[in-house]
Formats: sequence, structure tokens, C-alpha cells
Amino acid sequence: MLKKEQVNEIIKIAKKYLKGLEWEIGIDSTNTGTTRFANSIIHQNMGVHRPFMWVRIINKKRIGSSTTTDLSEEGIKNLIERAINLSKSKYAPKLETSLPKKTKIEKVSKKIVISPKEREEAVAKIVQVCKKNNLNAFGVIHTINSSLAIFNSNGVNNYALLNWTYTTITAMNESASGFSFAIEKDFHKIDFKELANIACEKALMAKNPKDIEPGKYTVFLEEPAVAEIISFLAWLEFGAKRFYEKTSLISKKIGKKITGKNVTIYDDWTNKLTLGIPFDFEGVKRNKVILIKNGIAKGVVTDSYFAKKLKMKNTGHSLMQPAPWGPFPLNLVFEKGDKKKEEMLKSIDKGIYVTRFWYTRVVDPDRTLITGMTRDGTYFIEKGKIAYPIKNMRFLINIYETLENVKMISKEQKYYGEELFGVVAPALVIENFNFQSKTEY
Repeated sequence: MLKKEQVNEIIKIAKKYLKGLEWEIGIDSTNTGTTRFANSIIHQNMGVHRPFMWVRIINKKRIGSSTTTDLSEEGIKNLIERAINLSKSKYAPKLETSLPKKTKIEKVSKKIVISPKEREEAVAKIVQVCKKNNLNAFGVIHTINSSLAIFNSNGVNNYALLNWTYTTITAMNESASGFSFAIEKDFHKIDFKELANIACEKALMAKNPKDIEPGKYTVFLEEPAVAEIISFLAWLEFGAKRFYEKTSLISKKIGKKITGKNVTIYDDWTNKLTLGIPFDFEGVKRNKVILIKNGIAKGVVTDSYFAKKLKMKNTGHSLMQPAPWGPFPLNLVFEKGDKKKEEMLKSIDKGIYVTRFWYTRVVDPDRTLITGMTRDGTYFIEKGKIAYPIKNMRFLINIYETLENVKMISKEQKYYGEELFGVVAPALVIENFNFQSKTEY
């Protein structure tokens, strides 16, 4: 993590080598503390400082970009020289829009530092709960402090501090496992004992799973399972690149019904559960963007390049340039419903309860067809109660068709994701969810 004064000093050095050029500089400096544990023993407790700087040069309407982890003057000079040389190539991409201008940005500048000892004590609480239940604890605690700064020759000068803790716990024995997680801006708000209790309860319930046949079932999806599915819409549907190329389904459906009318999804960095970065990687203020409202396709997120291409407003969703995926929604929110999760479970006569999915992959991006596996707590539901554990199942679904069949949405929401990308998701009850095959475990 770099202080604003340190960032300003780096920019001062860089400007010496940027005279007469149009330029953009980004500096991401992250301190990550990591404590990993397996078989109830800590096997890694470490910290890593990762400085990262990138530059985008516009030289006679040609673009050159380069990156470095060396923030010394020599490293900065070399970085800029590489970018300038690339911009002189006849193969360098041409500038199609100017760099963004300065806009007013909300400041985010809170710093929370967690020591290795504090992470070790948190793991001790987790292991204590697991041992009490004759289970082994596996998982990780990442504590992250990061500074992000974006500057350009048009006056953009943005800086933000970010803090978050990412925790996963898997409680296991030889035949069963249970999962819980937390992603919180403040480490001290996480109840590690409670998280361990949830993982243990799921593992104990998962002993001696039964075999059931694949097919279409009513499912109760916990928040991580919902977030996993919705995250693929971020890659496949909600960015302006595939919209411009007309390869996404939403590009052919704006203003038309695309999901069930009870589904509303938007991108909003101000949601309290998200990590909350107020500007994008071009330094543009992030705007809330409605993507699907009451089942109707409403829009996609843009950056400066695709906003010009599509003659749309720049919504402030650029990734670091050059960005092969185009603009991207980092803070997706699936609008909450009005049901308690207990009510939703009671409504299911026969169905499958899913804690989370993993190994989810795209089968056909043009149809939003994805496949993946259940994991760490899959159970059969009978008469509104979890009746018994079942072996894991492989699903194969079209995301939009699946969202046509959402019957209930929970009041509760959780944030689930990795790095700077996540989804604020409720739990869902969905009918006719397709399980394509079964497993032996």
C-alpha cells in the first residue's frame, strides 16, 4: 500500500519522461496477509507486498502500453521508454477516443491493518470448533490492504484505499465436508467461531450421502451458488464489448423480457456489501447501471472506448487497459426479495439444497450455457425440511432460462467473489433446475 504522498512522488518522476505526450498511469499497491490451514494445522502464514504500475502512452495517435513492478526511478523510466517504443510501431493500435477528463470522485480512505498473530488467533478459533465436532479444518484467511491510483494528462488524479478480509472454511472428515465463508471490509466484524459452526453443521449433515438420479429438480440455492451463476453473466453478457460485437444475448434483447419478472440485477459500487471502488481503471467515476429490471434487459456497462463506439454514456467500468474483455461490472447486485430463507425451504415439497458450486465452466457462451458441480453440503429436501445428504451432482443450465424459473428470493443477501470482483446475492428457490449427471462421492 502506498500513501498518497508516495504516489505523487512517483507521478512527479514519471512526468519527467512524459513531456509532450498524452498519457495514463495506474499504480496498484497491495499488501496481502495470508494464513492457510489444512488438517487443522497452519502451514502458511505470510505477507506479500505487490506494487504494480502501468502506463498507456498516446504518441501521434498510436497507443503503447507497458507494466512494471519496479517503482524505482530507473524502473519508471524503463517502463515509459518501453511504452513509447511500442507506440511507434506500425502495428500499435490507433487512438479512437481521447483519455477521460477529470470528474469529481468520492474519497475512500480508511486503513485497517491486521497482523499475522490476529489471523493465527482466528484460525485457532476455527480449529477449536472443528475439533469439538471431530472434524478437520481447511481454509484460508486473506487480509488485504490496497491503494489504487489513476492519473492522466487530462487532469485525472484519483486515489483510494481499500481493505478487505476473505475467509473460507471447509470442515471435513473422510466422507463429508461443509463450507462457510465471509468477505468483509472490516476483519473485526467476522465471527470466526460462528463461521466454523456453520461449516461443521453442514459437514455433519453430509455424512453417508445417498445416490439420486439426475434430472430436473426444484432447488434451494444458497448465496454462494447464486453468485457463482450470476458471475458468468458479468463475463458473457453485461459488458459493452460483446454487446458491440452483437455476440451477447442481451445485445438482441434490450427493452425485451429476458428473465422472470422478479429478477432485477444491477452494478452498484455503493452497495454496503461490496468492496466499493469509486472509480474505474481509467479514473472515471463509477455509475450505478441497471442491467436487468423486472426481467427486462436494460443495458450494459461501458468504458471510454466502447461508450464512443456505441454512442452511449461512459458508465465508468473500464478494466486496466488494454482490456481484452472490455468493460466489466465488478460490483453486481441481485436485488433481494421478501422471503426469509426458512420460509423458502418450507415451501419445497421435494427438491435439492445446494450450498455452493465449483468447477463451473462455460459450455456455449452464445446461449449462456454453463456446467459445474455441487460441493460441500448437498442435501435432499422433503416436505420443507432437509431430509438426507446426497452425492454431488453436475448441473448443465442456460442461465437466462434458469432465471425464468425463480420462484422465491430471500431478504438476506451476502457478498461472494474473489479479488475485486463479487456479487451481492440472495438465496433463491428455482424450479426445473437441470442436473445432467451424478457422481460417486
